[in-house]
Amino acid sequence: MLDPTAAARARRYRDRKAGRLAPHQPLTCSACGAGASGQYGPICRRCWERLTPEGRAAKAARVARARTRRRDGV
Repeated sequence: MLDPTAAARARRYRDRKAGRLAPHQPLTCSACGAGASGQYGPICRRCWERLTPEGRAAKAARVARARTRRRDGV
């Protein structure tokens, strides 16, 4: 639920302040109860990395890059 522009965020803020929108309800992870941004659906980033195949692949690629950099001395 990340807004693409600052204008959209400002518009939503003004609408909420004027009472045209419901108060903000922070998202919580459906798996662990931590705060969630909505970028990974109803789960937080840590659970996304742990529970989904895409998350596990992304984490494996990130770890491989870090190990390569460390091994090459960069």
